[in-house]
Amino acid sequence: MKQKDSIKKKKQKQQKEHVLLYKLLYSFMTMLVYMVGRNIPLYGIDIDAYSNVNVDAQSILLQAISGDMKNCSIFIIGLWPYMLASMLAILIVAIMSLDNTRKLSPKKINIWTVTIMMIIAVVQAYHKTQTLMYRVSGYELIWNKIIVFIQLIAGMMIVVYMCDRATRYGIGGKVSVFMVNIVSGMMTMFTGKPIEKLALPVAIGVAEIAVMIVLETTEKRIAVQRVSINNIYADKNYIAYKLNPVGATPLMFASAAFLIPQFMCNGLHYLFPDNADIQWWMDNMRLTSVLGIVVYMVIICLLTIIFSMVMLSPGRTADDLLKSGDSIQDIYAGKPTKRYLIGTVLSFSVISSIIICICQGGPLFLQFGGYVDASLAMLPCSIMMTTGLWISLYREAEVYRNMDRYHTFI
Repeated sequence: MKQKDSIKKKKQKQQKEHVLLYKLLYSFMTMLVYMVGRNIPLYGIDIDAYSNVNVDAQSILLQAISGDMKNCSIFIIGLWPYMLASMLAILIVAIMSLDNTRKLSPKKINIWTVTIMMIIAVVQAYHKTQTLMYRVSGYELIWNKIIVFIQLIAGMMIVVYMCDRATRYGIGGKVSVFMVNIVSGMMTMFTGKPIEKLALPVAIGVAEIAVMIVLETTEKRIAVQRVSINNIYADKNYIAYKLNPVGATPLMFASAAFLIPQFMCNGLHYLFPDNADIQWWMDNMRLTSVLGIVVYMVIICLLTIIFSMVMLSPGRTADDLLKSGDSIQDIYAGKPTKRYLIGTVLSFSVISSIIICICQGGPLFLQFGGYVDASLAMLPCSIMMTTGLWISLYREAEVYRNMDRYHTFI
């Protein structure tokens, strides 16, 4: 009996020692399942109609969300409903937090997110079933559309489930799925391109790697005076804010948010197919037009600022300092501290959003002058986004690596 207990404890200790390895393997298996699923076509779809895909900035952006440039696999809805529902949930939480007497439990927020996600998924799945091309017609077409509708909803739920499991037992969560899509899009852009066409986009991409590293590693440390600390380590207490407060998260969600005006234009065009104004908006709400690029850049700016203020909650940090009796050096507690922290986060988010917008929008505008091939306009943007995601994944992996190092003390 004692021998069995010792063997059991030894196995538990070995599992505890290899947290990072197990999480990496779990994430790898999740990505493998995802890559297989995004190559499974929908039932009854005319595959030949999607064989020739025009590679441009718009199609690369869509692939980052759905993972399928041909737009005919069971995973084409992808994470878009979940990401949009998460954004709406964040806005609801931000509005509700303005009233200190009203608090939302994580369970209720999750219920709202799932409900909104399913509503969006149903609407999008219906729209997809009406626009896809099928091999059958007549009475069989009705049943084919019903099957495709079910496949789209099921595919979306599978992707969300895999991301949730990867968040719990792997590394990165939805970031790993997003990374697979972006890298796949980059490989598509590189394929068959001559060196002379790749030179400028790659050079811009390398410069944007340096910019993203600076944004992610530069931080401001605000010294905090703790009433509970009175020793030589008191000067090491601080609040740290990165120059890019929320990392690559706004870029991920901007890709999903940019599809909202497109989805609205497509819906209006479906209802009013002969309206010339709606047709114009639908044709220009793309990353291959000036209007679409400007809208995309505005979305990045807004999401960077909103996510920074909501996720970091500088106002709540100031309130917590006041309650605990702590303070920032040379600044009075209460409202002065709140104004200082909010101003710091707001200024950092504005600066980083402007820099990111220039890096994301610049290469897209170069396609109009012929300086960058239209099929490569999204390459520098993808490189910058990949850099931000890799930094995020590295930091998470570093946490688990440290857990393995200090397993004997945990």
